[in-house]
Amino acid sequence: MNRLRALCWPALVFVLALLPRLSGLGARPFWLDEAFTFQRASLAPAALVNDSFINHHMPSFFLMLSPLVGLGDPQYWLRLPSAVFGALAVMLVYMIAYRIAGRTAGIVAALIIGLSPTALAFSQEARSYTLEMFLILVALYGITRLAMDISAASKPIRWNVTGACWAVFILGSAVALDVLGDGLPWLIVANVIGAALLVQSPDRWQLLRNFLLSDFIVALLCGPFYYLMTLHQGQGYIQSVMWIPPLNASRLWYDLGSVYFMRIADSVTFKFMHVPTPLALVWVIDAALALGVASAAWALRRRPAVLAVLGISFVFLPLMFTIVSIWRPILLPRYILWSAAPFAILAGIGGAALLDLAAPRARALVVAGGALLLLVNLVPYYNAETKPRWDIAAKLLAQDVSPGDVVYLYDTGALPILRMYLPPGARSVVLKDAAGGLNHAEKAASQGKRVWVVYGHAGQSAEHAAFSKFFAGAQALGKPSLTQVAGSRIMIALYDPANQNGAGTAE
Repeated sequence: MNRLRALCWPALVFVLALLPRLSGLGARPFWLDEAFTFQRASLAPAALVNDSFINHHMPSFFLMLSPLVGLGDPQYWLRLPSAVFGALAVMLVYMIAYRIAGRTAGIVAALIIGLSPTALAFSQEARSYTLEMFLILVALYGITRLAMDISAASKPIRWNVTGACWAVFILGSAVALDVLGDGLPWLIVANVIGAALLVQSPDRWQLLRNFLLSDFIVALLCGPFYYLMTLHQGQGYIQSVMWIPPLNASRLWYDLGSVYFMRIADSVTFKFMHVPTPLALVWVIDAALALGVASAAWALRRRPAVLAVLGISFVFLPLMFTIVSIWRPILLPRYILWSAAPFAILAGIGGAALLDLAAPRARALVVAGGALLLLVNLVPYYNAETKPRWDIAAKLLAQDVSPGDVVYLYDTGALPILRMYLPPGARSVVLKDAAGGLNHAEKAASQGKRVWVVYGHAGQSAEHAAFSKFFAGAQALGKPSLTQVAGSRIMIALYDPANQNGAGTAE
């Protein structure tokens, strides 16, 4: 009975975390990254594997999505696994915090990560980041259990409870790396944690042997796939991230504020969304989170092994990426997403330690009040235009583009997205002459052809000129005969050489 009751709490956390992730799951259109997911998951298995390796991705996630492509609306079905794994990650955050400091710590930690706008956003995206987060948390659960009994962890691995914890750590790490190469930093973090645990071990050499054996098994399970990737990849990893702009103070705050401090990040720009949430409320949440982490450090001072696991798994990743970004910018929220989990666990443990100073009834009120603040902070996410409305742009172009017209896309990354949303009969018309640049558009206009200029970004970019500034640079085309907007991020203008008397507007 007690075991069943113990299982009910994680299950309840999972269900409650899943609800906000399913809300509006298919409402937003795909953007560039998700369009690539749809393209890849639609391929035959052999072509899917080859395309994944060429683009520095493991094929496992896309193979998992492949059967879902034909079930219905891809915006819903291809995002559903991310929602489920995002909720499972929240459940594991609860389980780790509960194992360390009790149920209140687990509940507070689960609320923090479960109502995080960034964690929720990645749970509603057809990419593998929440699956990666879940698997790393599986490994973190295993290594946390080992740290809680460092004496047992320092003995030869046998098939017992401690051996099961080693197995959980090894398998979680290996499968995480087999899902996404972005999990490789976890292996570095895990070994840094191992080095910290060696200092506290009663048998350092045996614990070292255990970690070396773990590394060997992980390498054995992952190495062949990474070798295949090196054989197939079209370009080196560094070249694939050359688009990331240099790191500065504003970008650093964007990354850290969105991952750890509950800001609603714009998935296209490197800025926060403009939302109606009072700034004072956000700062109250930020102060509470910082206080919780500081309180956890104090509460765990007599449990240095556990503190080392959580502290290193939270701090090391963003610190390492920030330092590397001085040379080669690679710091992005999705690359440090999983470190939000140990941050939430620390904040939950610290929050529970502070709540222990209050009366039981007051604790419940404070937890409920905190949950309400986090929910108020989260709600604007559902109404924000976090993804460019290429679905609307496709509808407008399908209605208005005629055979022989030229379409000039400011961002040609929109081509695979438009291909998804255009009706089959309109694709050949709209996209027949849509891959050229501005010079091509100017030449077409000089030949008397109608030109449709579409300004908007398909993926993440640091360069976002205002509509007026961009179209001022297209004066060689003449004056637009018609302008239309698709959401707040995309503008479409028609340049018709036969009608240069003025512009009309449509919404």
